Amino acid sequence: MIKKMPLKAGVVAVAVMAGLITSAPSANAAGNCTHYEQPGYAQLFTDPNYQGDCFEYSLGTYIELPSYVKNKVSSLRSWSDSPLRSVWLYGDPNLVFRAGPNEWWSSLPSWIDDQADFAS
Repeated sequence: MIKKMPLKAGVVAVAVMAGLITSAPSANAAGNCTHYEQPGYAQLFTDPNYQGDCFEYSLGTYIELPSYVKNKVSSLRSWSDSPLRSVWLYGDPNLVFRAGPNEWWSSLPSWIDDQADFAS
């Protein structure tokens, strides 16, 4: 004999199953980046492992980083479409870091971590 489940318990069971079925967010959602895997872009993150706030820019441009990532960059991704394009981070005094084409750095070296104020 099948018993009827109370409505409240049924709603909870459906909600739990929906939570289990929901897939993980896509890589696009990580750090609010919109140019995931698009050649010609760099993505800078305020936390290690590509987490936190994300700032992305077109490779080959020299820019001052906006305040929400300035002196906070801890990881980066390069989506280079050319072997000659790299990600460059600049900080004071005279700090320069280069990530080669298509390199990913889940954690930047300590001497440049949270030190960059310009990028190209």
